[in-house]
Amino acid sequence: MNFSMRPEKVVTSTMHDRLAEWGHLLENCGDKPSRKGVHALRVVTLRLQAEFERDLEDLPRASHQAQAMLQFGKLAEKLRRALGPVRELDVWIGKLRDLRASLSHGGEYVPRTTQQNVRGIERLEERLKRKRRSAEKKLVAEIEKRGRRLVKAGEEIETALSGCLFGEESGIAEELAARFRTVRAEFPTLDEANLHEFRKRIKMVRYLAEMRGSSDPAIGQIATQIKKLQSAIGEWHDWQALAQVVHSGHHAKSKDLAELLQAIARESFETALSTANSVTARMQGADLEQIEPSSLQHRSPPARSEDDWAAVEDRKLA
Repeated sequence: MNFSMRPEKVVTSTMHDRLAEWGHLLENCGDKPSRKGVHALRVVTLRLQAEFERDLEDLPRASHQAQAMLQFGKLAEKLRRALGPVRELDVWIGKLRDLRASLSHGGEYVPRTTQQNVRGIERLEERLKRKRRSAEKKLVAEIEKRGRRLVKAGEEIETALSGCLFGEESGIAEELAARFRTVRAEFPTLDEANLHEFRKRIKMVRYLAEMRGSSDPAIGQIATQIKKLQSAIGEWHDWQALAQVVHSGHHAKSKDLAELLQAIARESFETALSTANSVTARMQGADLEQIEPSSLQHRSPPARSEDDWAAVEDRKLA
């Protein structure tokens, strides 16, 4: 959102709609954190964080708008951290359910090892469901504790932005591609030690692209490619985490299941690396202007004195 003094446009209802959706989801999760509700609230929260992080680049830190964004960001980060464990457990339980179903439909004859793995998955599912209930209680308590402050912060954001005028933006596709390449350059070699961190670092680009992709096919393609990459990395990370959970149990009966999950994780890792290479190549493709990763200055900032500008804290989205 490139703020300026030009009167061509005012802040649209899009932000109002996103904040209204966020408030509705927050209220629902405070009552009953369902799987879909938790996922939806987490996504909307991350999108708002991504948008405000980008907006802060064009605002003086002392401005009312920047302060409102920073306050919302601090509270949203705490909410996101409470949502994370619940969402992660939901994903793990779903993956185990699907794996168990695939192993259980192998015909009339089921090898003993497969039977043991199915029973091991059932036991692990029950463990994770218990953890999920515990994490759900913590999430409800967090929302109850900070809910009013979160809602108030959202209202202050709307008030702060209601009078803002901003000019037209251009070159968003090139900016997002450059942001991706900037992050990618920080990870010249992707491996098991840094692949998940790389996934977290490119989330901002994805969410910004998704919020603008409906109006520009090039931006929509960026969103599609990064989502594809994040999904592949997330698939590997989830199977790796599940394999570690089983391995850390040190139960003899879980040995075969741990080996199965480790094998799935290895295959997923190779897929993730392949996807990372192909997506990186596409992001450097001829459809997007070839610009250097450091060239992010196509947006014309508002006319302000140098003293007004302050460095924005590096808040990584996870």
